[in-house]
Amino acid sequence: MYNEKKHNFTVWVFAAVIAVLALLVVFYRAGAGETSEQKPAEQTKPDEKNVQTFHETSLQKISPQNDDSHRKNAEMRENEETAGDAIPASTPSEPQKEAEDIESSEITGGVDVEVVKDKDSTADSEGFLHGKILPKKGIEEALLKVPGLQLKHAMEISNAIRYDVDLTQIKAGEDFKVKFDKDGNVEEFVYYPDIVTFHILKRDPVEKKLKYTAKTLPTERRFRIIEGRIDSTLNESLVKRDDVTRNIRAVTVGILECIVSFSTDARKGDEYRILVEDRYYHGEMVPGSKVLYASYRGKQAGFSEAFRYEDEEPKSAFNAHYTDKGKALIPSAMRLPLDTIRITSPFGVRRHPITGKMVTHHGVDYGAPVGTPVYAVAPGKVIEVKQTPLGGKQVTINHADNTKTYYLHLSAFHVSVGTAVSARQRIASVGNTGRSTGPHLHLGIKDPKGNWLNPQKVKMIATPQLDNKRMPRFKKQMKEILSLLENTAQYQEWIRKYDEGPQPGDFYQQYKE
Repeated sequence: MYNEKKHNFTVWVFAAVIAVLALLVVFYRAGAGETSEQKPAEQTKPDEKNVQTFHETSLQKISPQNDDSHRKNAEMRENEETAGDAIPASTPSEPQKEAEDIESSEITGGVDVEVVKDKDSTADSEGFLHGKILPKKGIEEALLKVPGLQLKHAMEISNAIRYDVDLTQIKAGEDFKVKFDKDGNVEEFVYYPDIVTFHILKRDPVEKKLKYTAKTLPTERRFRIIEGRIDSTLNESLVKRDDVTRNIRAVTVGILECIVSFSTDARKGDEYRILVEDRYYHGEMVPGSKVLYASYRGKQAGFSEAFRYEDEEPKSAFNAHYTDKGKALIPSAMRLPLDTIRITSPFGVRRHPITGKMVTHHGVDYGAPVGTPVYAVAPGKVIEVKQTPLGGKQVTINHADNTKTYYLHLSAFHVSVGTAVSARQRIASVGNTGRSTGPHLHLGIKDPKGNWLNPQKVKMIATPQLDNKRMPRFKKQMKEILSLLENTAQYQEWIRKYDEGPQPGDFYQQYKE
């Protein structure tokens, strides 16, 4: 009897313990749920002073050791912001994505971040922070390496300067400097690729925008003749010379290949001659020498020569080398779409001038005023004349080999669907339609397989033959070049004899310093 009562008591105690534990679990869960429901309400009114956005303040750099889920969440947020950008152009319900696909495609893989340091840490006596153009990087990426400079600053500078400076020509190691005002805005930016050229942005006190000006210091022009005999090939002969830069070699070989058949007619002992114009500032050579003249004389090849023509406009598409008859030295090439070439955004990976995101740019942007004539780059048939939200007014031309060319952001059409066009026929006018930071033409080229081509790597010229309007100017320049060639040859011969030793008395009167 005693054992039975003891057993019953034990059972009741055990049951009571279980009941208490169950009640504790219920109360715990209820409390946790109440707390979780209150959290959003507590976070709906944060301290506005502590709010940070991508465009207003810096973001801390994400460490590689951070949780993978953090990175994935960031990627998801970016994808949500740009949902549909990669939708194919064939989707009729999304015309905006069609224009985006034609012009550029977004590069996925994370969120752009930047590290902001004390902006006064490396300032010079005038308050400027200094930087250099980075290898294989755009100007925005170089700017972001400057302490205190944020993405919004880099985009403002890039957008303000791209219509006056060909950013495709910037080179690694070139210098720039930037100064901030007391409010943290860019007050002045200076890009100086050499010792005499300065591209300046200053904030206008009235319009509160960065305004562009240029300054070029006066230089002394000097001329020299580079000549010699072919040992193996023209290129290898020029490579061996210390007085021939890579640019001079490339230009010379490029133009002479158009008038000399090196594969069949070149012979050992053939002669070449080049007239180069250099610029000097206080005795120091400035980069950017010009090839004014090049000739080739061979036993089998005969004699050929080329002259540089320069239009009144420094950025003219007609500035190139021609034969003495005015024939362009790129015999089979597409025509340039504009008379004046000012590239504002190149082909390939870039930071989008509006969104600031890294994208692949499927063409080349040429800056030009609204209304500037736009020409077909090759004969073909117009297959599209339309307007899209992002690409604006657009013309598409199909060419004989099924290559297609795309012309975007136009202001007016001069052709219609089905129009047969010839090379350099006017098809439209430059505009600022669609998503654009300023008036420009976007030119895209697709090969027959549907792959985007880099227009800068496609041989393009303004015209295969100079017209009657420009021929008189070209003939005058040819005479000047031939006179320079003769005078320079005489001067270099005088220098050679001078170095040999004493000469007759009247010899030293010919060239007085």
